[in-house]
Amino acid sequence: MHYMNLQFDENARQLIESVICELENDDGWFKMTTRIAAQVDSVLKEKGYRGTVTWFSDSDLIEHQIEY
Repeated sequence: MHYMNLQFDENARQLIESVICELENDDGWFKMTTRIAAQVDSVLKEKGYRGTVTWFSDSDLIEHQIEY
């Protein structure tokens, strides 16, 4: 299974707490499947979040910043 890691600022964390509360958290990096990442994306957009989320792929070793 392919996993990705997302890192959020405090504002984003508060908005998506119910989605990420049970995920593995390694020093602020939340490990998740693409399905959960899509849920996170939907909630952030739905709630009007403005900020940056950092994305990292374990399998591809790629880091990218997502602007909302």
